[in-house]
Amino acid sequence: MIRRAVFYLNHVKTDVFQTAKECAAVCRRYGIAPLLLSADEEAWRTRFSEEPPETVDMPAQADAIFVFGGDGTVLRAMDEYVELGRPFLGINLGRLGFLPEVQTGEMDAAIERVSRGAYTLEHRMMLSYTAESRTGRISGYATNEVSVSRGLSQRMIAMDVRADGVLVEHYIADGVLAASPTGSTAYSLSAGGPIISPDVQCLLVNPICPHTLVSRPIILSDRCELEINLNMREKREGIQLSADGVTLCELSVGDRVLLRRSPSDALMLRLGTERNFYSLLKSKLVQSYL
Repeated sequence: MIRRAVFYLNHVKTDVFQTAKECAAVCRRYGIAPLLLSADEEAWRTRFSEEPPETVDMPAQADAIFVFGGDGTVLRAMDEYVELGRPFLGINLGRLGFLPEVQTGEMDAAIERVSRGAYTLEHRMMLSYTAESRTGRISGYATNEVSVSRGLSQRMIAMDVRADGVLVEHYIADGVLAASPTGSTAYSLSAGGPIISPDVQCLLVNPICPHTLVSRPIILSDRCELEINLNMREKREGIQLSADGVTLCELSVGDRVLLRRSPSDALMLRLGTERNFYSLLKSKLVQSYL
């Protein structure tokens, strides 16, 4: 049962603190203690005269993470805190709202359902990545995708992609991305990839603007380890490694990126069967093009 919920706030949203304040009052009314990350305490105090909710340093001290923002905010929260095993509830302050479960006008009914346990937990497969470059080694998690792209360069790049050591394809393209089923409706969809139901366990490899017509997206087992190697004859500057739209570092010829399924899934609080993956496809993706 959820009795303590920590708030994860996107400060860029102009109404995020007011919405969080309203949500805190609703939480208290239904017996859920609202918690504020200590990093947000000063910003809260500059906006309101009353005392902020109890502050904590880490979401591990809560039973759930309430995310205030849009799809990007939910992605950042899950990438940062998936290892904690806490469920996420997105409260939409963004434009598309594919991942958030609750609209601001639905907060009272949503929190009431959460307080009495009237929800399900949806598992979303995550990606784990490690980049080994000449400048060092970085690792982390991604909800949607990890991409290697030409970045600021105007020329295509060459990459070998291997699955468990076996060559899948030698790509000459603007880049290549590895996506989870959740990420199939994000960057990969714009790059011509297929839509995959989030309950399918797989990895998607999708070239970005490939040079040859035979280079197509490919779906692989979620049990394999992917390896992306930059394989070019000449040195190239500006090649970028990104995860969920955030640039992580520059890569050079000979560097490699290892990807596999994360050992932890992201848990998402779902409050009703009327909001499902297929209804979202029809409403949100069509809406985004109007």
